[in-house]
Amino acid sequence: MRIMIIKYSFWNYERFFKSNHPEYATIRNLISLNASHDFILIGQGRRYEHFRIGNTQIYNLGYSDGNKFSYLLYLFVKLLLPIFMRPSIILDMCVRDLIPTAFASRVLRAKLISLIGSEIWYELSFIPKPLKKIYKSLLRVAFHASNTILAISESVRKELIEDFAISPKKVIVYRYKVSEIFNPYVSKDLKKKLNPNGPIVLTVCRISPQKGLEYLIEAALILVQKFPNIKFVIKAYSSIPNYRRKLLKLINDHNLQRYFKIIEEFSSYEEIPKYMSAADVFVLPSISEGLGLVILEAMACGVPVIGSRMGGISDVIVNNYNGLLVQPRNVQDLANAIIAVLSNENLRCVLSNGALLTSIHAKQNELSSLLTKLIFT
Repeated sequence: MRIMIIKYSFWNYERFFKSNHPEYATIRNLISLNASHDFILIGQGRRYEHFRIGNTQIYNLGYSDGNKFSYLLYLFVKLLLPIFMRPSIILDMCVRDLIPTAFASRVLRAKLISLIGSEIWYELSFIPKPLKKIYKSLLRVAFHASNTILAISESVRKELIEDFAISPKKVIVYRYKVSEIFNPYVSKDLKKKLNPNGPIVLTVCRISPQKGLEYLIEAALILVQKFPNIKFVIKAYSSIPNYRRKLLKLINDHNLQRYFKIIEEFSSYEEIPKYMSAADVFVLPSISEGLGLVILEAMACGVPVIGSRMGGISDVIVNNYNGLLVQPRNVQDLANAIIAVLSNENLRCVLSNGALLTSIHAKQNELSSLLTKLIFT
């Protein structure tokens, strides 16, 4: 049997073999559990490349962010490649580009499993207004063409059922397994380097509009009055240039340069636990979030977490038990929550203990076993 797996980002040879990131670990486990079958992995990449590892062929199609012609070519190749390679099963991990995959699966009569890892309304926000209705209609057809849809959270499942009229029986909520590298015993030595004399407010994310980082910057204006030695650390694994420039301008306009440290040198996924353990509180002020895996990773390190009361974040955070929920886009609410955590040691202990208990269950999730069951039944 030939199984094709399509994802939004590129397949990196070294990451594929060594990374503890749950996406890579899940696919590795899936291939390992089904070693007698052929796998084809399709990703973006900055240039076209093809290599083979055992029973697995890997293609990066060379799509470049921001280049419309490159994106259209990527979609065209994404449509043709499944038809040419003729897989029996297609697993698509990118909702925004699902339409050509669904068409190809219909032509091939292949089983299609769609994995939805983000809120669909946010993905639709990237589509030009004149095309949005048409695109949403085509996306509805693509969802109905899927044999099974895996939704990252209950909120995404609800969106599929209510906005796209998908049968509840077709939609299954899945969770990635949190890696064992996230634990409360990771060295806290990095704190001495980042901010030895004051609290650290940490965010780990892609620098993109959905993360709502401008609200954290606005909240910082309130927080620096109460905590003069506070440091806001944003550990970014990638960024959208225009949005990044907007944030830097906002920081400069408010004279907050000494309070913010934006780290964009992302060498490996394995370095993130060191930042988590150095933090006094982890904050994710998103305006859209499928789940917010980083929240579960911070919890596994015993760090108190604060997140927006929306999307999948509300599935993970139980207010005043394992974290605090705040209203999205509400600067004062966000500032008050951070003040509460940094000022109250008892609250920090309660949230930390609740977070660790929550993370025990998160480390037991096993998506690769679920995928194996769906593929072969």
